[in-house]
Amino acid sequence: MSLRVVIRRGSEEVEGDVVIDARGPPQFYDVVILGGRELKSLIAIAPVEGGVTIGVGKFTKKPVAAVIDGRVVIRAEPLSLYIDKIESEISEVLKWSREGDEYKRLKELVISERRKYRHSPTLAALNKYLRGEVDKLPTHVLDIVGEMSREKLEKIFEKLVGEIY
Repeated sequence: MSLRVVIRRGSEEVEGDVVIDARGPPQFYDVVILGGRELKSLIAIAPVEGGVTIGVGKFTKKPVAAVIDGRVVIRAEPLSLYIDKIESEISEVLKWSREGDEYKRLKELVISERRKYRHSPTLAALNKYLRGEVDKLPTHVLDIVGEMSREKLEKIFEKLVGEIY
């Protein structure tokens, strides 16, 4: 499923998964850092007010992207004329950062468990779930992975085992 990206230029309300808010005179120009990566198709023009910050300006360090009312709002000006290019770049970055965050959180949990118990109950539970021995994951793992598919979970598990062991 791809995100629907819309560009907001006037005062009208727009519906979309990602809103690129290009209203008003720019307060600054900056590179948008979203999910730890630079967006090549947008240039930040002002800070975002409210919401949960998910992107910052590379040089100003001001919040230029945030989740507001369930939508990603980026205060930026598109550098590309092609909305498809912008949509694919933002979708890729948001997907990558979400999966990367889940992997990082699981890795931290597994490492801390190994330090404490010399083994990881979380990794063992994940292994049993992926082999079909249990139907549900423990709640602390579900809090991290959410509604992730088995295929993605399997890739993360293999990466964890390969990196930690």
